[in-house]
Amino acid sequence: MQAYNQNRRNNPDDNLIVTFHHATRPNPAKSAAEGRPIHDDYEECHIRRPGARDWQPFPATAFCGWAVDPVSGEQRPMTYAERFQHQYMQFKAQAQQTKTGTPLDAVPFLTEGRRAELRAQNVYTVEQLAFIDGQELKNLGINGRDFKNRANEYLAEAKLNAPSTQLAAELEALRARNAILEEDVEALKKSGGEGMFKDMTEEQIKAYITDHSGSAPVGSLNRKTLIRMAMDARPNKVA
Repeated sequence: MQAYNQNRRNNPDDNLIVTFHHATRPNPAKSAAEGRPIHDDYEECHIRRPGARDWQPFPATAFCGWAVDPVSGEQRPMTYAERFQHQYMQFKAQAQQTKTGTPLDAVPFLTEGRRAELRAQNVYTVEQLAFIDGQELKNLGINGRDFKNRANEYLAEAKLNAPSTQLAAELEALRARNAILEEDVEALKKSGGEGMFKDMTEEQIKAYITDHSGSAPVGSLNRKTLIRMAMDARPNKVA
């Protein structure tokens, strides 16, 4: 099977483990002026590569490359906070900083112990395992190459089967909707066409319409019209 190489075409940053943290650093000028140790607070970006045993810290506001300004079309300096905007926004919101991808739990060729070992080596997703190379791959141990190849095979097969999987999901959703429609038709037959509203007064039906549509019925409406409006206002049972 052809090796999965989608990662090579995607942004390489997608395979990095990036987190932001609060940190402090000494301020020599202020310390000398005050005669006591003074530290400044700042935000720090930690970048880890899957399989690597070390990591690098950078000030969140430090220059890390160039970006194209969407308004002027010109290049402008970019910070680590801008480069990893998703994780930085989670950090500012005090939310857990997450990694996007297929969890290692999704693949059957890894034991739970091996998954724990990979997570300890900063490998959290199948995509990262497929992308890993060089010294980081060697750090995974004797079976690292085999796991990388099997991750590539898993991703390639998933991509190949994606249309069939999507079609199956759509057919299942359609079957569920049809089943609900059949239930509704049967219920209407048994209730003389009024369904769940059979035992409601007209005032209760009006209240139902108001609650579920956001607007109250206007004018003098007969019961048949109110029931039709109430049925139209019902929330969908299947997304």
